[in-house]
Amino acid sequence: MRWKPTHVKWRVRALEDLRGFRVWLSTLERGEPKKTAARIRAAADSLKRLGDIGRPSIEPGVRELSVRNAPYVIVYTIDGDVIEILAVYHTAQER
Repeated sequence: MRWKPTHVKWRVRALEDLRGFRVWLSTLERGEPKKTAARIRAAADSLKRLGDIGRPSIEPGVRELSVRNAPYVIVYTIDGDVIEILAVYHTAQER
């Protein structure tokens, strides 16, 4: 049986990243901030449903999940049955 976490927790920094993208996207003609934020949240929620589906990051113990059909990456860790979202990046951002 495949491991599945019971909880996805967002760090304050990750929520601030998400808010920042919404603000930035609202300044663009076709930004779709609500739709993009929903897509990012859905990708994070998929970790709870599907288990650890991301790839290893260059940082030890950290994993990354690309958001499908959007240029964003969710950075997270796993601690027992909790997945903690550390940050969200646009793929064009320097990390």
